[in-house]
Amino acid sequence: MNMEATEQEKSQVEEIISRVAETQGVDSEAARKLLHRYGCGGGCDWYKTKSKATGFEKGGLAEEENAAVEAAISEVLPQANDEQVWYVVHGVLCPGHPRKQPS
Repeated sequence: MNMEATEQEKSQVEEIISRVAETQGVDSEAARKLLHRYGCGGGCDWYKTKSKATGFEKGGLAEEENAAVEAAISEVLPQANDEQVWYVVHGVLCPGHPRKQPS
């Protein structure tokens, strides 16, 4: 299992975050949280140990937030399937947490 994100993956995730921030009218930290909430599913250590304290408990996103995240992902990673997308996103947003190579 690979745990460290590449510079290209970091750049791609930052671009997704930037697009979500722009379309939602929020700062990059809020956009990062939206992306994390959208895709993480609560499995990473950060989510288990710190999310509640930071006001980021697992929960659904509003329809417009889901649409913004999905649009940003499809613009930045248009050829990637869900497994590939979450391999990239998880590697950046959940550093140090194991991630399985996509098939």
